[in-house]
Amino acid sequence: MRKTILVISTLLAMGASALAQESFKPGWFLDLKAGATYTAGEASNFFDQVTYPTIALGAGYEFVPGFALRGEFSGWQAKGTVLNGRILREAEGDGQFHYKFNYVQFNVDAIWDICNSFKFKASRLFNPYIFAGVGVNYRFNNKEALAIADYFPPENYLWDKGVVSFTGRFGAGVDIRLIDALHLEIELVDNILSDHFNSKQNSLDVPMIGKWPLDFDYNLSALIGLKYSFGRAGASKRAADDAAAKAAAADAAARAAAAERAAAEKAAAEKAAAEKAAAEKAAADKAAAEKAAAEAAAKKAAAERAAARATEETVYFVIGRHNIRNSEVQKIQNIVDIMNAYPEANVTVTGYADIETGTHAGNWVLSQKRAENVADALKKAGIAADRITVDYVGDTKKVSEVPSENRCSVMVTR
Repeated sequence: MRKTILVISTLLAMGASALAQESFKPGWFLDLKAGATYTAGEASNFFDQVTYPTIALGAGYEFVPGFALRGEFSGWQAKGTVLNGRILREAEGDGQFHYKFNYVQFNVDAIWDICNSFKFKASRLFNPYIFAGVGVNYRFNNKEALAIADYFPPENYLWDKGVVSFTGRFGAGVDIRLIDALHLEIELVDNILSDHFNSKQNSLDVPMIGKWPLDFDYNLSALIGLKYSFGRAGASKRAADDAAAKAAAADAAARAAAAERAAAEKAAAEKAAAEKAAAEKAAADKAAAEKAAAEAAAKKAAAERAAARATEETVYFVIGRHNIRNSEVQKIQNIVDIMNAYPEANVTVTGYADIETGTHAGNWVLSQKRAENVADALKKAGIAADRITVDYVGDTKKVSEVPSENRCSVMVTR
């Protein structure tokens, strides 16, 4: 009789849950997204103005179905381009000078979830939304633009210290439900910034785009990431009822099994459990000892290989030149031999210029060419590009007090 009543109660609970409707519940959410950003500029190649990764971390609150407010931090890097500079040289190619700078931004967005504003449904797979907001933008680290200041047109907004300005923004996205609390978000957003953002006035026509409206700069970002809703606003009542019915059935079964379990079986189970626990502990102790020994051996081997592959070579150049002399070729081959002997090794090539000769801007370009030429020689010798890091410092740093020894590229393996 008792079992019959339990079965009937379970069926009634499942039927009631099937008739239940989804209801909305306000709640907080966090989202984290990453992607790439295009900063409107004058480069002839679209991708010369693209930077990545762009990171956005936000927190918000869903007040009613279809409407939420979100606060968000985002950034990290943007690009600019100077076209047809005033001091062109033959070595400078097409006259396009690209530079990077950093920024962070805090904004507050109003979000309209289009579908849920008409009919809320927590289990809907796709939810498109649009948003608009305002924020504060802080830009900093403009050293690359300052290094080519002579190439900027006379009318410019070139800045050298951190600058704060307001921004407006709007965008659209889609919310894809993975589980009740976890969703995938894809967003496209346009940040409308002060004309001072990229150090230049918008006074020129942009290739392939034309003259931009008004005096603004634009950051267009494509982002993808995850959103987590605490307690999932609008969680299905059906899921809660099903969980309650299953818990009640499991509890009844557990109580019936406990009443029927014999004392002898209980004692045997306890003994078996104790023996199993002892065996598992012994196995765990042995595995931990073996793992520790293996990790120690691996660390020692890694340290020995790192010491063996670490080396440095310096390629020297003639004043004002960036071509590699025959007398320096063997130094590059020495690095190639190390890289071939240690496939996990990488190399950093840093270009330098002599501050005693030339101009600051010219030395910057000259150090870049020296580093890139040495890197190209390594690639021609069979070294993969992803194993080579190229850097250049112009005449801002030196490796020696002897001027001629600062006309060089330094290769360091690790």
